[in-house]
Formats: sequence, C-alpha cells, structure tokens
Amino acid sequence: MRYLILTLISFFVTLSIASASNFNLDTGFAAVSSKYNKTLINAVDKADNRIIGVGIHGIIIYSDDLGVNWEQAIVPTTKTLTDIDCVNKNVCWATGHDAYILKTTDQGQSWTIQYQDEIFDAPLLSISMFNENSGIAVGAFAKSLITNDGGDTWQDFFVTEDEFQPHLNNVLVNDQDAYVTGELGLFYHSSDQGLNWSIFETGYIGSLWSSLLISKNELILIGMSGNIITASLIDGNKFKFKNYFNGVKNTLTSAINLSNGKVAIAGLGGVISVIDFNDSKDITTCVRQDRLGNNAIVEGENDNLLIIGQNGLRTHSMQECYASSMQNSNTNTWISSKLN
Repeated sequence: MRYLILTLISFFVTLSIASASNFNLDTGFAAVSSKYNKTLINAVDKADNRIIGVGIHGIIIYSDDLGVNWEQAIVPTTKTLTDIDCVNKNVCWATGHDAYILKTTDQGQSWTIQYQDEIFDAPLLSISMFNENSGIAVGAFAKSLITNDGGDTWQDFFVTEDEFQPHLNNVLVNDQDAYVTGELGLFYHSSDQGLNWSIFETGYIGSLWSSLLISKNELILIGMSGNIITASLIDGNKFKFKNYFNGVKNTLTSAINLSNGKVAIAGLGGVISVIDFNDSKDITTCVRQDRLGNNAIVEGENDNLLIIGQNGLRTHSMQECYASSMQNSNTNTWISSKLN
C-alpha cells in the first residue's frame, strides 16, 4: 500500500517539476532539475556530516549544511530509488526499481550500477550493510540479495520461502544480526549475517515498513495505521512484542534515535511522532497542517527535525506545533498519550 501511495505521489510531483527538468531519457542518466531539492525523496542517510537523499527519476541530492543548500549527484539511471545506506563518510549503497543497486565511493557525488534485474520488474525496497564488504538488500515479492565482496557480486537467497512471496519492506543489520520487516506483520531475524533466519508473528497483521534499533536487544517496528511495535530479544533467539499507538491511523515510514534519548518517527499525511521511553514515557504526535508525506527524518539543530519526502526537505519543531495547535485558527493537530 505505501508503495502504491508513493507511486501516486511521485506522479503528481513529476507533473510539478516537468517544466523545469531535463529527464535525460536518451543518456540513461538521472533527471536534472532546477527543483531537485523539492522533488519526492524516498530515503536519506548521513555520510559523516553530509545528508544524502534518494528519490524519483534516479535523483540523488546531498547537503553539507543540514539541508540549507543542496547539490545534485551524477547518477547513471532514471529508475526511482527507494533506500540508501552509508557505512562511512565515503561509501554508500542505494536501491531502486528493477532491482537496481548503486554504489558511491566519493560521499555520494557520483554513483555506479552494481546490480540490476529489469526482468524482475519490481523494486528493491531496502538495503543495509554490515561493513564495506557484506550486506543485504530486500524488496518486493520476497526478493533477497546478499553480498560479501563489497557488492561486486550479489547472490539471491531466501529470507523466507513462503510461496505467497510477501513484500520485504525493510532490512536492518547490526554486528552479526539482521532484521527484516514486511507484509502480514511478519518479522524475520538472523544472528549469522543472513545465513539462517527465524520468522516471528508480531501480533499485527498489516504491513510493517521500517525498523530501528533502540538498544542492543530491542527494536521498534513501524507500519500502517499508526502501529508502533517494540521487539525485545529474550531467551537467546526469541522476541517479545508490544504494540503502541500514536493516536492517528496514518502510515509510519521511518524512525531515528535522537541525541536526547527519544525516538522520532515520520509518517504520511504530515505525521511526526516522538516517543520517550525513559522519562515522561509518552508518545506525542503532530499532524502538520501541510499534510505532506514524510518518508525520512533527520535530527537538526535547536531541537528541530528535518523531514524529507514529498516536496523535498522541511524543518519541523514539535514545540511550535504544540503551541500553534492551541490556537483555534491553526490546522496543526497535537495528540499526546502515555505509553501503555
């Protein structure tokens, strides 16, 4: 569902930037647009102090000043890009439609194609690297790829052999562990860098879109209908799941750990949530008056957040949202609830 929503959003965004773009259809290179920083960005990551975002038409942009100014990268594809993962300040990978995998070794300024499968005709949705040599990419219809040579070769493997071929929406790795979330509320875990996998039912039957490691043995999983699930490792290779609700039914897309120990979550329809598991033990949610889709989030300065997605990057303040929501004339919405 989120993939379909983002496809529709990208269509309308395409119309808005078409007059200012060179789509490079005859060159095979990404669209060049004077409005590249306002186009649909699907995912971001940080390479040292640089923010790198990937989006429609193969557009990749980067900023060294928290989004004040942007540059556009040289990218040898017009395929829509879906995810990015950086292992250090220079080396990053990106995934995209038709199972594209791209790599950069110059902090995102230029990219090379490592893998593609246009016969597959569906997107890879997420990539996560253990280090500069080993990593995993997953996508639609249970597509799963693994590399142990820096992406020079990518081999098919099975996270799940379910004949339903559920979409695998997100992969996250840490040390020897790999975690995958996808359709049907399923959660997959490997403790040996993807060689063997265990499958867990989370108690939720909808799609899970992303995950975040919030401590050594605990993650949060986020998905459709405002669902937030903690997955806590117990007894070696078993997980305990607990469901939280942020007060709205909007799909949640990505999450980050903040320097103050809280967790920030981005969602569609202008949703931004902040969870405090430690002190106030609550979830606060702002539904922004712009109602734009938020696909990624970065911590900014002075307690601000940078939200990225539809219409590029915007600055967000939870404090300002709360204050403005108290005014009758404002259409920001504020919701707060204690963790149950």
